[in-house]
Amino acid sequence: MSIRLSSSFSFLLFIVLAHSCVAQTTLNVAAASDLSAIGPSLASQFEKTNPTIHIRFVNGASAMLAQQIENGAPFDVFLSANAQFVDQLALNRKLVPNSVRSYATGQLAILWKDRKAHALNDLALDQFRFLALPNPKLAPYGVAAEEALKHENVWSTAKPKVVYGENVRQALQLFDSGNADVVITADSLLQGRNPQLLPASWHAPIIQKGGIVAASTQQSAAKTFLDWLVSPAGQSVFAKYGFGKPGS
Repeated sequence: MSIRLSSSFSFLLFIVLAHSCVAQTTLNVAAASDLSAIGPSLASQFEKTNPTIHIRFVNGASAMLAQQIENGAPFDVFLSANAQFVDQLALNRKLVPNSVRSYATGQLAILWKDRKAHALNDLALDQFRFLALPNPKLAPYGVAAEEALKHENVWSTAKPKVVYGENVRQALQLFDSGNADVVITADSLLQGRNPQLLPASWHAPIIQKGGIVAASTQQSAAKTFLDWLVSPAGQSVFAKYGFGKPGS
């Protein structure tokens, strides 16, 4: 006995099978620690309009990720919080030179253990024993934090109280664990905590750059992702997490 399928059912079956056969590309994105909170939102929003490309974020200090790429780590895209690391990798041909672009500008914020707003001079108070900062040798937010404190003439007071995290996320972990009473870190990690923003005029801009890893075999998909990051759709996600527009 033979079974005849209706033309409409056959067409539907063809669509289902065709959809299931579409290959999905996975992009491994080396992303600065200040992107750890925003990463899932970036991935989900991008994948809504690019369903064949899956984004997998690997977060870490920009300096560490840059070193890994220099040594051949299998990433497809590098999103750094420090523009210099991207520029250097492009110069060394580890990133595709014409793929390099700024995708956002970082914003500094401060959070105190009593969750109240304070003047920076209050860092001198005994109740604030330790101040957590990202390591300026590894993280541009650490450099910017020191610049901001020096701008406001409180660095000499704050310096003896400083404890360093390897990156912005580890600085926040020092605060959350109770090992620091104040933290200055990326505003993107403090969403929902009502932090105090530190004026951008107090420090050099934290211009964040990205690029396509030269050894990647997924360069077309990587370009699609980078293009989306700087599009209005991508920038709207960055804005929700406290990032500024791409710098020059």
